[in-house]
Amino acid sequence: MYPKMKAPHCSPCWKIGGPSRDQGRSDSPARFKTKGDGAGAPRRGAFALPIPLSVAPGGGSGNLTKRAVHPLSGMRILKNAVYLFASNVLVRLVGAVAAILVARYLGAKDYGILSVALAFSVVTGYFTDLGLSHTFIRDGTKPGADLGRLLAGFFKIRLLFGLGTAVVSVAVVQSLYPDPGMRRVLYWVVMPTILGAAFQGVGAVYFQVVQKMQYTALIRAVAGLLSAGALFLGMALRWPLDFLAPIYGLAAVAGGLLSLWLVGHRVSFFSGWDRSLLRGLGSFTLGGLVIMLLNQMGPLVLERVTDLVAVGYFAAAFRIPSVLYQIPGVLAEAYYPQLFAHGNRRDEDAHLRLNVLELKMMSALGVMMALPFLLYPAWWIHLLFGPRWADAAPALTILSWMVFMQSINYPLADALTTKGMQSRRTAVLVAVLVVGAAAYAVLGARWGSTGGALAALVVECLSMIGFVLMNPTGWRLLLQGAARNAAVAAAAVFLGFLWVRDWSPFVGMPVLEMGAGLAIVAMDSDIRRRLQEMWEKVQERIPRIRREGGGP
Repeated sequence: MYPKMKAPHCSPCWKIGGPSRDQGRSDSPARFKTKGDGAGAPRRGAFALPIPLSVAPGGGSGNLTKRAVHPLSGMRILKNAVYLFASNVLVRLVGAVAAILVARYLGAKDYGILSVALAFSVVTGYFTDLGLSHTFIRDGTKPGADLGRLLAGFFKIRLLFGLGTAVVSVAVVQSLYPDPGMRRVLYWVVMPTILGAAFQGVGAVYFQVVQKMQYTALIRAVAGLLSAGALFLGMALRWPLDFLAPIYGLAAVAGGLLSLWLVGHRVSFFSGWDRSLLRGLGSFTLGGLVIMLLNQMGPLVLERVTDLVAVGYFAAAFRIPSVLYQIPGVLAEAYYPQLFAHGNRRDEDAHLRLNVLELKMMSALGVMMALPFLLYPAWWIHLLFGPRWADAAPALTILSWMVFMQSINYPLADALTTKGMQSRRTAVLVAVLVVGAAAYAVLGARWGSTGGALAALVVECLSMIGFVLMNPTGWRLLLQGAARNAAVAAAAVFLGFLWVRDWSPFVGMPVLEMGAGLAIVAMDSDIRRRLQEMWEKVQERIPRIRREGGGP
């Protein structure tokens, strides 16, 4: 729901929350420095920085080679995006199918209970990290860094964080949830997830640093597919919720063990300790904690102010945009290293150009993905969840706007994080968290799932305004990167409600998508050029693929 710092790499396959980011003059190179922003230099945020280290195969920290890798090229960005797409989007699609079937199988009330447990598990999963992934990537991408020593310290600290999180979680569950049945579901989902999050984060972050994101994709894919497969099995065997919950939790542990196995073949977990991982951790901890709470706040707050049926409707409606906005989010992850490269070199013009391009591409995707669900929410709810879930359609209409809002907020927040303005980004999110909690409580108590959806959209709008105001080039970035696509979205929605909505969805959706897509491409030369470059690259590779495959 909100820009992500990518903290706990646990990849729960049906996570309820969905989806980040100076002092002095705007032209001052000091704005890219991180001293004073609480994270140490050079500043980083959620993904790998531009000077990754190469790790020679064979295991052990002694095999580490400290060599710099050139900043990411356009094809490297595309390749990383493909890996991340495979893990984040395709696996989440499978997980979404499992979640939809589970919702139809359990009904709104039991699905509401499960939604609260899953949101709680994401919160606890973050506490096994507390921003440590960010300091690891920050220090691991410095020239000459001892990656083996850093990883050993990272592993030990995460284990300690996980132990502390488990103890605190027991106390919280015992005090806040008196119902024995709900406690059982919470414990079975939360406790294994704590262990799985601690282990999965080790591999996911390590392979981001060394720019081998195919392994990050593998870890996420295995964890997500195991969770989805176990849920499919549970539904086939007609297991109750008390049986489904532990299956989900144990799948997270399996993904964590795979993560440790992949990393253990390359680096030792016991090769020392590096105190630098704790330097500047507080800033990342606060920022990541706020983002995580924003992402999971819906089910947790709604459970306190309305009934579990309304929580179930909200969670069901949220399921669709939470999967959709992973697609522009993956694109943001692929751009992240190069944005940091420009930020660390204090190349403000190049940083802005790339950030604008990122915003153009992501907002175009956001428009295309949001339109079908904005115009035909009742049809989608009936198709995916069945007639019993019709009351979730109004919430889906509102939440569909989040897909477009997220596609804008990702690059706006990336602009702050990758230029060393972490404290500004954190200040925005803290303010939004306070307002958002109040909005969920008030609107949710009054209008149930629809009120929760309105609160989510309010938080997205406030986040966008804050990110723009806190960035000296924020308005320039927003107008250059999103103005045209926002105009296309407004025109498409107007024409859709005026005319296309009365058509059959099988006709209206393709017509509207084609019209919006053509308008975006026609209005933006950067997007046209990028699409042409991608097509030329594909054409260059087709003959080589045919030769290697023995084709004609």
